[in-house]
Amino acid sequence: MVVDMHIHTSFSPCSVINIPDLVWRARESGLDGICITDHDTTASKNTFGERLEHAGLCVIVGVEYTTSRGDFLVFGPAEYVPEGMEAEDLIRWVRKEGGVVIAAHPFRQSRPTDPGILSSFGVVEVLNGRNRPYENERCRNWLAEYGNGTRQTGGSDAHTLEEVGKAVTVFEKDIYGAEGLIRELHSGNYKPSRRSFSLQPLSHQ
Repeated sequence: MVVDMHIHTSFSPCSVINIPDLVWRARESGLDGICITDHDTTASKNTFGERLEHAGLCVIVGVEYTTSRGDFLVFGPAEYVPEGMEAEDLIRWVRKEGGVVIAAHPFRQSRPTDPGILSSFGVVEVLNGRNRPYENERCRNWLAEYGNGTRQTGGSDAHTLEEVGKAVTVFEKDIYGAEGLIRELHSGNYKPSRRSFSLQPLSHQ
């Protein structure tokens, strides 16, 4: 199952992606699932209502949580995660609530994860579609030396439609919602992957 684990929509101030276009683009690019991870909000979930599946596309709403020591993707209790926590408190809280927290773009020149806490994570985003190649490489090198079995994900970090699906996580098993995603993230049966494709303009525009 191919999932883009890191996508921003217009609910993030830095993104121009609206929800209907995102769903269309994800299906056209051959994705099986998408994770919407807007900055410090899960407001996009209100757009979908109770049903977060669209014509076979699994939609999971998480959040990219901002701290002074880096940005972190939260899955599971994202809707009610307390505001203003620092990284260590966030990690403890999410784990206590049965969720998963992932260090996002840890070696990016802008807003990297503090290396002093990187070893606290069981899952790290090693492939970020917006990173420069050397930033992803630095993350791979760190994991090779210090990772000690740390699991790895990939996501496009898309802010425009053209970026959606360019970096993904490939899971061995199917996922049907947030609980399934958390289960599979714990399992370790997945790997990051980069994709290259050319898509036609939106047919409804």
